[in-house]
Amino acid sequence: MSKVNDKSSAVAAMEGDWAKIDALVGGTKAMRAAGTDFLPKFPAESQEAYDFRKKTSTLYNATGRTIENMAAKPFAEATTVRDIEEPGKTWLENIDLCGNNVTVFAHKLLQAGLAYGLTHILVDMPTTVDKDGKALYPTKAAEQSAGVRPYLVHITPKQILGWRSTRGADGQESLAMLRFMESVEENNGEFGTKTIAQIRVLTPTTWATYRKVEKPTSGQAAEEWSLDKSGPVSLGKVPLVTFYTKRTGFMTAVPPLLDMADLNIKHWQSSSDQDSILHTARVPVLAISGVQDDDKIEIGPKAFLRLPIGAEAKYIEHSGAAIEAGRLSLKDLEDQMRAMGAELLVESQVATTATQNNIEDGEAKSQLKLMVEGEEDALDNAITLMHEWVGLEFKGKTDIFKDFSSDAILAAAAPFVLSLVQLVNNRLMSKEDAFNEMRRYGIINPDLVWADVQERIAAEPPEFDMGMLGAPTPSSAPAPAPAAD
Repeated sequence: MSKVNDKSSAVAAMEGDWAKIDALVGGTKAMRAAGTDFLPKFPAESQEAYDFRKKTSTLYNATGRTIENMAAKPFAEATTVRDIEEPGKTWLENIDLCGNNVTVFAHKLLQAGLAYGLTHILVDMPTTVDKDGKALYPTKAAEQSAGVRPYLVHITPKQILGWRSTRGADGQESLAMLRFMESVEENNGEFGTKTIAQIRVLTPTTWATYRKVEKPTSGQAAEEWSLDKSGPVSLGKVPLVTFYTKRTGFMTAVPPLLDMADLNIKHWQSSSDQDSILHTARVPVLAISGVQDDDKIEIGPKAFLRLPIGAEAKYIEHSGAAIEAGRLSLKDLEDQMRAMGAELLVESQVATTATQNNIEDGEAKSQLKLMVEGEEDALDNAITLMHEWVGLEFKGKTDIFKDFSSDAILAAAAPFVLSLVQLVNNRLMSKEDAFNEMRRYGIINPDLVWADVQERIAAEPPEFDMGMLGAPTPSSAPAPAPAAD
């Protein structure tokens, strides 16, 4: 029999992906804390050696930086809501009753959406009745005077424990029950406070909170939660709005940067290997042959070796070939992750309606722009529910800045072009492939044709020096990397 604190199978299935993202976003400290989850031990490696290797490993945090950078782009300008009247207009200035306006709230929402693939907005309302069902305020004016008003609460997907859904006559799926974990702060003693974890259960007509039953510390009994408070809901629906960035089903999704996260973990492991081999290679080993075990040998800056006739001493050093191969492998991973992040900004043709058959009639949009449009819809739905709580109607529209793709690509063009030039000079990519990549990412005119460009280059060699970007010119290009040991 299931309990109120049990996680549904759908939530459990998504948690593995979230663990990867959380560790990467948490940086080096979180990755070290994850231990063997993301940094396995070598065969026959001692615990002491592993602990040292883990302690000295550092993270190239491509995933965390990509989430931060991409989530910030739509908020280069303030988020606005058109055609909204009072009191809703005032609500936007402190939309969550925590001092955050709609722009700040939307930014945090997009960060979570990029990290987890979905996140949620709870439209909450302070209770206006006591435990016996008696109204706390005689009139609506008294409620407003007391500051009672709806507000938004960001519910992360990790807070959700489970849900039930139902499908209406119109075919639309909606929540019939929702369970999620939350924390509340209460007074503790004369001066202190304490944070208490509780589970809230919502249905279209009721709400309830459950708290953990305090038990003696002896034994390993399973957690028990008991009903703390409950009451009716006048809205007639579960006031939760879900914002998806990569939806897989109702209340389910996958992180849009999951492939990057897997590469980032691979980079973390490979970087640890590289540090390990560098440490080994930097310390040459002295090998001495032709001596007895009891021969006295002194080694130092003011000493010399006294060896028997026929004995030999020499330092053995790593050839370095494997080190260079490892360095290039890490750089390739970094280039791949950089390209994956840039793909969020690449505009492609998308149909504007579900029934549109000719893709060429669609509008060019990037993945990030589509996500932002989804966030606008989610905020519209949430603000609509805020108005429904107090018997008002909302007909406005949320506007989030979306003209960020071209500027962002241009700003990142120089390092991206540099990477392509280095790949060409190292004979890891053809000039035509590099040209096509720059055209695909909008760095150069997408209407250009490689054959035509070659003809013009031959007729009038360009004077532009790629060294201006810091790239090695063909004459100074490094030799091809030696084969790995």
